[in-house]
Amino acid sequence: MTAQGQLTQRYARQILDAARAVAGPEAWAEAIGRAGLERYRETLPPPSPEPGVTFAEISAFCAGLRERLSPQGGILLRRIGHETLRRDLEAYGWVAHLLRLISSVLRAPRERVYNAVQRAATVVRTETGSTPRVWREGERIYWENPSCPYCVGLSCGEPCCDLPAGVLEALVAWVLERPVETVRVVEETCRGMGAPACRYRIEW
Repeated sequence: MTAQGQLTQRYARQILDAARAVAGPEAWAEAIGRAGLERYRETLPPPSPEPGVTFAEISAFCAGLRERLSPQGGILLRRIGHETLRRDLEAYGWVAHLLRLISSVLRAPRERVYNAVQRAATVVRTETGSTPRVWREGERIYWENPSCPYCVGLSCGEPCCDLPAGVLEALVAWVLERPVETVRVVEETCRGMGAPACRYRIEW
């Protein structure tokens, strides 16, 4: 597990690569500069489990994209989350295989999603050192992270952690084998607004 406060190089690589594909090279380069990540302008981080990008850097990178791509910045960050999940599934092939195997046993959609989101939380703990937790309240599934990597040092007027919300949307859609547009992830509270944790409500 990486020290809290940094993403592994491989996890940062997947996010930065997905962002470049979705946002385009100009917006990507501007956000790289704003975040102090010029060291990755020419070559992305290696696929290594070693710590490589701080929470403050990835937060500044996301904020730079949001502002550069305004007023569609939040939507595009969610799309970057969708693309990051696709890369995650490739990078963690054994996890994807396990989720598919479990899904074939757990026929109830809610059980399948709950299991997948729990396993995703385990991956995030390993790759970021942050501490997400997952629980259910009736028919709803929640994800909460009191050490969210994506809003460190930010002051937001509204919930601003769209990238992880997009990852969750894409994960649920993948598990249920349905279009991502049919999944809704609502960020109810955000550390960028002064809340103690970023909390998401997952619906479909």
